[in-house]
Amino acid sequence: MSESRVGLGIDVHRLVQGRPLILGGVAVPFERGLLGHSDADVLVHAVCDALLGAAGLGDIGVHYPDTDERFRGISSLLLLEDIVRKVQGSGHEVVNVDVTMLAERPKLAPHFPAMRANLARVLQIGETCVSLKATTTETLGAVGRGEGIAAWAVCLIREAAGCRDT
Repeated sequence: MSESRVGLGIDVHRLVQGRPLILGGVAVPFERGLLGHSDADVLVHAVCDALLGAAGLGDIGVHYPDTDERFRGISSLLLLEDIVRKVQGSGHEVVNVDVTMLAERPKLAPHFPAMRANLARVLQIGETCVSLKATTTETLGAVGRGEGIAAWAVCLIREAAGCRDT
C-alpha cells in the first residue's frame, strides 16, 4: 500500500492601492491588490505551504524568504512549480488540492475556471482534482472590513508509483 500524506496551508495578505490582485495566477480586476514580496498570491501561497507541509519540507518562507531579492515580484506559480519538483523529489506526487478563500470583495467565483486550470497545469493533476471555493466573513474581522484576503488549502500527496522500496 502506498503512503498518503495530508498538508494544510494558510496565508493572509493585506489589500493595498497600486498593486494588481493576483489569485491563482489570474489578474482579477479590482481597485486594490495584495501586498507582499512576491506577487502576494494568497491562493497559491496556501497551496505551496500545504504541499510543503505534507512532504515534511518546511514552509514557503524557508524556501523563498522575503529577504531574498530574487523573489521580489515573482509569480507565485513559479514558486509552486519549484515546490512540485521538491515534492516529486521526496518520492511523492500530488493527488488533489482543496482551497477556500476568504474575501468580502471582489467576487471570485467567475475567475475559478482560469485559476483551476493554472493550478492543475502546475500541479500536474486534472482540473477536477483542484477544488476552489470562496466565502465572506460576514464583515467580521480584518477580512470582513476589506483589509485583506485569506486562503486555506488542504492537499493530499501520495508515494509516487515506482518510488517504493521493495
